[in-house]
Amino acid sequence: MARVYFKTDDVTHEVEDGTPLIDFCDEVDVSFGCTEGTCGVCEVTVLEGRDNVSRITEEEKDYLLPEDLEEGMRLGCQVKVRKGDVTLSWKKVKAK
Repeated sequence: MARVYFKTDDVTHEVEDGTPLIDFCDEVDVSFGCTEGTCGVCEVTVLEGRDNVSRITEEEKDYLLPEDLEEGMRLGCQVKVRKGDVTLSWKKVKAK
C-alpha cells in the first residue's frame, strides 16, 4: 500500500501500489481537465517521494518546462503512485 499526503488540503489517502492519481482525487481540490496531459489544469508538485511515482511522460515533457519538471511539477492526470509515501501540493483555484 502507498500513502499520498495532499499537503494543500491536509488529507492522506492509502491506495494500492500503481494507482493513478486521478482515481482518488475526488476528496481534494485537484482539478482535472482533459485527462490526457495536454491542458495543464491538473498541475501538481511532488514535494516528497519523487522516486515513488511513475516516470515523467512524454505529454508532461511536451507541456511543462524542464525547470518545472526538475522542481517536481507534474501533471496529475499522468501520475501513478508506484509505492511508499508521496507528498503533493498544488495551487488552489480561487472562486470568482
